[in-house]
Amino acid sequence: MADEHTRGLLTSADEELRLDGLRRLSAGGAESDLDLLFNAFGDPSWRVRKAATDLFLSLPSSRQLVERIIDLLHAGDNAGLRNAAVDMLVRMGSDAVPMLLAQAQSPDHDVRKFIVDILGEIADLRAIPVLLAALGDEDGNVRAAAAENLGKLQSAEAVPALLDAMRYPDILLRFAILEALGRIGKTIPLASLLPFRDEKLLRKALIECLSKVGDVTAAEELLAGLTDPMRNVRDASLLGIVALADRYPHEIREFFSQRNFSATADSILAYLDPQQDNGKRLAAIRILGWLAEPRAVKPLLELLSEESLQHDVLFALVHIGTVHPQRLIDVWQQSSDLERAYLAWVFGEAGCHAATPLLSEALGRSDARLTQMAAHTLGRVGDASELPALAACLQHDDADVRDAAVQALGILGQRFPAELLSALEPCFSNASSIQRSAAVAVLGRFSDQHMVAQRLAMALKDPSTEVRRAALRALTAEAANDHWLAIQLALTDEDAEVRRIAAEVLGTCGSLEALDSLRLALCDEDLWVRVAAVRSIGRLGGAAECRMIAERLTDPVGLVCIAAMETLAELLGEGACPEFLKACSYADDDVVNVALNLLGRYGDRVWFQSRGADLLNHSSQLVRSHGAYLLTIKLGRDAAPLLEQRLSGEQDQTVVQQLRDLLGSLT
Repeated sequence: MADEHTRGLLTSADEELRLDGLRRLSAGGAESDLDLLFNAFGDPSWRVRKAATDLFLSLPSSRQLVERIIDLLHAGDNAGLRNAAVDMLVRMGSDAVPMLLAQAQSPDHDVRKFIVDILGEIADLRAIPVLLAALGDEDGNVRAAAAENLGKLQSAEAVPALLDAMRYPDILLRFAILEALGRIGKTIPLASLLPFRDEKLLRKALIECLSKVGDVTAAEELLAGLTDPMRNVRDASLLGIVALADRYPHEIREFFSQRNFSATADSILAYLDPQQDNGKRLAAIRILGWLAEPRAVKPLLELLSEESLQHDVLFALVHIGTVHPQRLIDVWQQSSDLERAYLAWVFGEAGCHAATPLLSEALGRSDARLTQMAAHTLGRVGDASELPALAACLQHDDADVRDAAVQALGILGQRFPAELLSALEPCFSNASSIQRSAAVAVLGRFSDQHMVAQRLAMALKDPSTEVRRAALRALTAEAANDHWLAIQLALTDEDAEVRRIAAEVLGTCGSLEALDSLRLALCDEDLWVRVAAVRSIGRLGGAAECRMIAERLTDPVGLVCIAAMETLAELLGEGACPEFLKACSYADDDVVNVALNLLGRYGDRVWFQSRGADLLNHSSQLVRSHGAYLLTIKLGRDAAPLLEQRLSGEQDQTVVQQLRDLLGSLT
């Protein structure tokens, strides 16, 4: 029992003293002083009420006193006390549900509403029958609370009853029902809800509900809402159309494509205003695209300067351009170079062939972004007449423009190969090695490499290292076989990058005669040439060359050693484990880590049973540590004797601790 001092503190006018009294009550055990706690539940200070409810709920007997807590809901003259009771019952959760259900028919309508709200917060499905019954309660607040909480429980079985309850001429209830139906999300026939469309106070809630529970037939009603005189209804309709389209993407776009909504477009265009929040602007942009509204082109172009809107604006313009390509063409002359660059991309995505004269003219503009995008799009919508102008772009100062021209020429070349070769011919005699390199890169995109074999052979001997590099990169596997002698010669090139590419390409040529040259490349002064040679020997010679590749494990550069191990792994799998074990003695920790990882991947239980001790007894602390881990993974409990033996002689304290931890995990 609480002493007199504690009781005095709990009745003090000072809030801090009352809190101190609760702390003393908690320290002394409050089971025998429930009267003091119940008095504190109605304290005028929320802090005191919170401390009292926390203390009560910590008591083992609290769940046996649910009925007494429910009785507190009747304290109509003390809102704080009732709030404390609600908080405790919610926190009791499922333990409180049986008694709450039993008290749900209380004659006090306020108590009935509290119980409905508490059951909704607990979210126990046992409450659904009681909540359904409460939809017919004589009190409007109870009915509305029942609808709201059925929505919280997302009870699909409640949908018919909720629709039936719409018969009550109660705006608050109908509003709660529409919100609950939206939260449940079950598709509802449009006819069930449309009778309420003329109820102005419900209009916004109805639109929001239709966007969540309506099918494609709801689209027309949502579109009509865009011209509603009330702003909040228009906002809900705009966002609702996008929500509906997310659920029925193909159907909604088909719906838009089959009708003319030009009158509605005026309302949507107003949402592009910078004063609108981005969520509504993005919704408007998407809808204008689906509507293929031609009047939106210029306003949409002006939004491209806002990075957060660019993606949606561009795809809206593509939709419009697919239906109204001439509208995009009409705004070209009055657009900035930046806007034209975007328009050029849109022309390509929309397949706008009529824009090719504009794109051809844009190739001569000084703006690199516009030139790049025009070149890119001409590859998609142009024809043979565009080839000379695109070929001229191969000597452009901007690398991105050159790359776009190479890609465009490669695409058009599939359709017009003879015309492309004719357009490229002047490039090969151009003094600029940049243009010659780019022209050679185009040759690499030919599907029929025999057509360009002679030209590639000449490029392999070009005085420019850039051209020689480009020629090697242009060779497909088939073409490499035709030119493998020239490629072998490239292995002696003065430029290390030419030698590296040559070593890489020889691995695709399919000729075993290339192996002798690749073996020589293993001694190249450049490490990347040696790496490429190792991989190509493995690709070309297969397992027969494993001994030669294994010799590279002594290369002074770790990257070459790693390439050799990875190649051996591809060729031999588990059979390469002895070589990985040797590599564990390499001076470079990166090489050792790769070797250990490969052992973990390819070494099986049998291998670790026979050779695992070599890892545990290795001179390297790194190998012993990682080896102990691998043994544990591979052998499980059978690793224990080996680990214990190593532990008895281990001097490194880090490894000692790891061994102990691993042994502990096996017990």
